[in-house]
Amino acid sequence: MRTYRELKTLSLSDYSRLSTPEGETLSLDSPASSIMTSFELTRPLALELDVGINDALLMMKKAHVRSVIVMDGSEKFRGIISLMDLESRKVLSIAQSQGLRRDELSIADVMTPSAKLAGLSIQQISNCCIGDVLKTLQDVGSQHMLVVRPEDQQICGIISASDIARKLHIPVDITERATSFREIVDVIYGNRGAA
Repeated sequence: MRTYRELKTLSLSDYSRLSTPEGETLSLDSPASSIMTSFELTRPLALELDVGINDALLMMKKAHVRSVIVMDGSEKFRGIISLMDLESRKVLSIAQSQGLRRDELSIADVMTPSAKLAGLSIQQISNCCIGDVLKTLQDVGSQHMLVVRPEDQQICGIISASDIARKLHIPVDITERATSFREIVDVIYGNRGAA
């Protein structure tokens, strides 16, 4: 067994500045790949469908993430859940429509299922800029854009509107769009996102 040694620590009393990332400042013209969270470099937080919404909210806040991947018991991708979803009024609407208490809902009840999510290929991401992805997010009315590798049908990353806003220091407004008559009715009556 390897033996480890204690390292000599330094006093921080004279340190007052934080390092900043080197390289160019990001802009809407920067490569889209610079804003993508690659699942090959960073394993995303993933939760199972049956996790309660209160537990999911707590885990996401502790991990300081705004969205998580939702998987089923077979490790298959099923959708995305965001803090915005969990903290919105739609949670109470869904609970009410299902005759449940708020704390009886699972993330499966509130998440955006994979069938309603859009994606871009990794090839598209390597040939476009952040502004192109932001325009796409706004046009499709989505907070997230999954990045996929079509040749092996793997989801290899994600780009989120909140990351673009935070890293570019710009306001980003995404208006979600209904894609069916049922969704329009759900939005009008407060049941948006009910599966």
